[in-house]
Amino acid sequence: MLSGLREKMNKSPWMGWAFAGVLLLASLFMFFRSRSSIDPYSPARMQETVVIKFTDTGEEVEMTRGNLDREMRRSGDKLDSTKGVLNPKTGQYTGFPFDKNDWDQMIARINQEKQEFKKSPVSGATPAPSPRKELTPEESAKLYEKLAQPPTAPVKK
Repeated sequence: MLSGLREKMNKSPWMGWAFAGVLLLASLFMFFRSRSSIDPYSPARMQETVVIKFTDTGEEVEMTRGNLDREMRRSGDKLDSTKGVLNPKTGQYTGFPFDKNDWDQMIARINQEKQEFKKSPVSGATPAPSPRKELTPEESAKLYEKLAQPPTAPVKK
């Protein structure tokens, strides 16, 4: 079977080149498709190192993408892509990653998620208070005695 295929390839080399081209195109398609569908919250992506450059001092700082994402979520209701990460030395929001396209996508995604959360019925709900049990004076005294005793080591069996 392989010898027959080899003979056909020897007679018409364009079939081999066409087959190699199809394999190359398929591999390129799969590569770019997998790169575009990366989950923005995958653990591998959140552990990537991002270099932040502060425009006012020119300093560069490295942080993980997860820390950058968390910091941006904590900085107000609606994010502005022209305001960057807080520079601790100057107190100004002048830190930006080098990849502007990635930065704009991150800000748009976080703003969209914040809006969706505000619209969800869970966002305005307050948790129910936990029921409190009033202790009798005797129960209270026993509790204080128990807390005053030093902890004991667990017994191994």
